[in-house]
Amino acid sequence: MEWLWLILMGFGTGAYGILIGAGGGFMLGPLLLVFMDLEPEVMAGTVLASVAISSISGAIAYRRMRVIDYRSGLLFAAAAIPGSVLGALGVGSVPPNTFRILFGVLLLVLALLLAVRPGLPDSAATETPKHIVTKNVRTRRIRTSDGVDYRYEFNELLATSFNIFLGFISSFFGTGGGFLRTPVLISAFGFPVRIAVATSVFALAFYTTVGAATHATLGHVEWYPTFLFSGIGLVVGGQVGAQLSRWVKGPWIMRLLLIVVLILGIRLIVEGIQG
Repeated sequence: MEWLWLILMGFGTGAYGILIGAGGGFMLGPLLLVFMDLEPEVMAGTVLASVAISSISGAIAYRRMRVIDYRSGLLFAAAAIPGSVLGALGVGSVPPNTFRILFGVLLLVLALLLAVRPGLPDSAATETPKHIVTKNVRTRRIRTSDGVDYRYEFNELLATSFNIFLGFISSFFGTGGGFLRTPVLISAFGFPVRIAVATSVFALAFYTTVGAATHATLGHVEWYPTFLFSGIGLVVGGQVGAQLSRWVKGPWIMRLLLIVVLILGIRLIVEGIQG
C-alpha cells in the first residue's frame, strides 16, 4: 500500500501546489519527513525532483491558458539557479532534528506573512501601485485565453533579486520556493493572483530542474519508490490544480495556504524538539 499512499500524497500536494503557484514541495516535504522518515538531504532531493516534474506539467497547462508573465519567469529562474545549486550542496551538513525545526520555523514565517498581508489584487488591475523605488519599474499587460486583461506595474530589479534567496531555500528544503514567491509577488509587487501563480510555476520548472540534478549527482534522490509514485501523483495533480485555478478565487487560495502551512510548521517544530 506504500505506492498508493505516495501517489495520493503526490496528487493532493501537486494539485494544491500548482493551484497556489508553489509546486507542492512545501507540503510533500513535511509529509515525507513525518510519515516516511527519510533523511533530510534525501527528502529534499527527492521532493525537489518531484516538484520539477510537477512544475513542468503545471507550466504547460498555464501556457495554454496564457496567464504566464514569461519575461519575469525567466528572470526569476536565472536569479534562483545559483542558490539552487548551493542549497543542494549544503543540506547534508545540518542534523535531522535541526532541519525539522528550521523547516517548521520557515513555514510559520510564511503563515505570519499571509496573515498580515494587505488586500489581494485579484482583478484586472489598472491602478498604478506605489513603489519604494521608482527605478526599474516595468509595466506588463497580459490577455488570458478566457479574455481577461491584466495590467500591472512592479519593480523588476527587486522582484528578481528576491529569487536569489528563494533558489537556496528551494534546494535546501526541497520545497521549490514558490510558496514564498507567490504571496510576495501578490502583496509586495502587485501581481494579480492568477499571473503570480502561473509565473511562479513557470520559473520553478527551470531552477528546480537544476537543483534536482545537483541533488541527484550527490545521491540525494530516492528514485524508487518515493520519486516514481509521488511523481506520478504530482504530474496528474498539477494538471488538476491548473484547471481549478480558473474557478478558485485568489483570497480563498491564500486562506487555504495559511491553514495548511500553519499546521505543518507546528508539527515539524514539535517533532524536531522531541526528537
